Amino acid sequence: MSTTLRPLVIAITATLSSTPIMADELKPVVISADLRESTEQDIPASVDVKTQADLQDQGATHFDDVLLKTPNVNFSGQSSRARHIQIRGIGERDEYTGAPNSSVGFSIDDIDFSGIGMTGNLFDTKQVEVLRGPQNTRYGQSAIGGLINIQTNDPTATRESMVEATIGQDNHKELGIMTSGPVSSKKDAAQYRIAVFKHNSDGFRTNDTLDRTDTNGRDELTLRGKLRFLPDSDTTVDVSVIHADLNNGYDVWAADNSFNTQSVNPGKDTQLSNAGSLKVVSKTNPNYVVTSKTSLANSDMDYGYPEAWSSTPSEFYLNSKHRRTMSQELRFTSTEQSRIFKNTTDWLGGLYAAHLEERNKTEYYGPKSRQFDNQKFAGFMQLDYKVSNKATISSGFRLEKDMANFENSDGANNTSEETLWGANLTYNYKYNQTHTAYTGITRGYKAGGFNADFANDSSRVKFNAETSYNYEIGLKSDYIKHKLQTQIVAFYMDRTNPQFDGYSVPTSSAAPWLFYTENFDSAQNFGVEATFNWNPTSALNLYGSLGLINTNVSGAPDGGISIINNRDQSHAPRYQGNFGAKYRVSNGVYAQSDVTLVDKFFFDNVHNAQSDAYTLVNARIGYETQDYEVYLWGKNLTDETYATRGFFFNLQNPSSTDISTYDEYVRLGDPRQFGVTARVYF
Repeated sequence: MSTTLRPLVIAITATLSSTPIMADELKPVVISADLRESTEQDIPASVDVKTQADLQDQGATHFDDVLLKTPNVNFSGQSSRARHIQIRGIGERDEYTGAPNSSVGFSIDDIDFSGIGMTGNLFDTKQVEVLRGPQNTRYGQSAIGGLINIQTNDPTATRESMVEATIGQDNHKELGIMTSGPVSSKKDAAQYRIAVFKHNSDGFRTNDTLDRTDTNGRDELTLRGKLRFLPDSDTTVDVSVIHADLNNGYDVWAADNSFNTQSVNPGKDTQLSNAGSLKVVSKTNPNYVVTSKTSLANSDMDYGYPEAWSSTPSEFYLNSKHRRTMSQELRFTSTEQSRIFKNTTDWLGGLYAAHLEERNKTEYYGPKSRQFDNQKFAGFMQLDYKVSNKATISSGFRLEKDMANFENSDGANNTSEETLWGANLTYNYKYNQTHTAYTGITRGYKAGGFNADFANDSSRVKFNAETSYNYEIGLKSDYIKHKLQTQIVAFYMDRTNPQFDGYSVPTSSAAPWLFYTENFDSAQNFGVEATFNWNPTSALNLYGSLGLINTNVSGAPDGGISIINNRDQSHAPRYQGNFGAKYRVSNGVYAQSDVTLVDKFFFDNVHNAQSDAYTLVNARIGYETQDYEVYLWGKNLTDETYATRGFFFNLQNPSSTDISTYDEYVRLGDPRQFGVTARVYF
């Protein structure tokens, strides 16, 4: 037996022989991303929820830590954190096309961070919700692939505090502090919650040219604050603020595809975000509940790296951007007294407006500046018709007006105005207390946009809106007696004018690579998602998930390296699974282990380079009391070598037009790592 794994096996054996205590009950989880809050078991959609207990048990402090454990969810390692996410094969992969036009929505406490999700810190987080498939009626045009919704913990009526500290290999250091409670002893006093989290690590790379181990390091600070006011018994006012300061290196590419880099001028990946939201919920009128959500976010980002990654200075790609978003939603939701159609139908309706400004400048074969302005206005509604005590038909509709303007330093000025719509119709049937089935169809949409590198080329500057039809059938079961919950969903997505990002071969030795988004002819994405959560004994918890997907794309890339008709889409592994076990006993010993499996996948839609399939094993043992916890953990215990991103080109001569000289280069995922985490409550 490996000496590395022997202590872990001994600890788990000791744990299994101890007297057990009650495991966590399988309680209903409320989905806050739904227009009308419903539980995970009742919502007619494919949903994966990780609660605070799940996140702490797995030692997850950033969304990166749980992303691959979610069925049919992948990411592109094109940045220091997972900014570019794919759900069911749909989503962007890189930073180059310019226009802010996300396919996967990303929200933190009602603040939109779609496409810039480095802020996905999970310290003191209530839950992470992943909704797969088009979520346009819920979230608008930024969610044709799905939606990721992070809800941090709310203020509490009683005082509580917690300190968490972690040290590990790779000079890994984390410190988190949380405190919450009422601001005074008065009845109905305002409540506060403050969370501060600092992360530092070296980044698992050795730069041989500079003789440094921190050129790919992370230096991240996140501060969150919440205030809850209770003006009266029927009104709640929540104020949330976020400050995220991420100063990360980006030095991950090596000529020999190893962890030893040569860049004389390493890259960087930074994000400074200041954001806030105001949520008001009023139940003063007995006929409806009024919900108002207001948000504002400012983000400044720098992303860049050397073209040749070598000890010789080369052209440096650097994109600096400033993004500002503002949004306002006003929603009216029915109560029991105001149901319509002979008291059979719940209703809701609302209005939404948003404004996005982005100013970015790219230094790559000369400076270029760009300016994007986007305004959205939408109206939405939903009806839930109770056919019987067991059956409900739900219908939703969203009409959205999208107005966009693009300008650049070359004098280009392009505008567009589109009216987009999405809808869903689902049939939900509750057979009994155990089984609930649903089937439905959803029409999703995504606005068109602009290709900044082709601003003066009328034939390529604009790409068109995409639509998709998602057909889904699912069964959710809660075997209360056996403490087992399961979910299985089958889906088929038919995409029209699907948007794919790509890049073209240089036309001369002095020309740069050109990146763009284009519409292919069609695409189909279909598969299955299944999860289970089971407490076979009072101490043991077994859980798992499996995603299977088959994708196909028709059409030839404009300027691509190969023809990819009737081929899998990129970053869409055909299988993806996560299986694990947790065990808690009365003497305080805790043990957990899980394995993640990911199939091979293509890196891009313009060539056939692809990753290998891989398996990751994590484990965690610890000691828990009411006042403190301490854990020893290991990630990627088998030290698996795997790729999260890849390119196909000539590294020695990046502007080469000779495809026969091209080779495959990959960005490697993190190697094996051990560490210790301690948590104190007071």
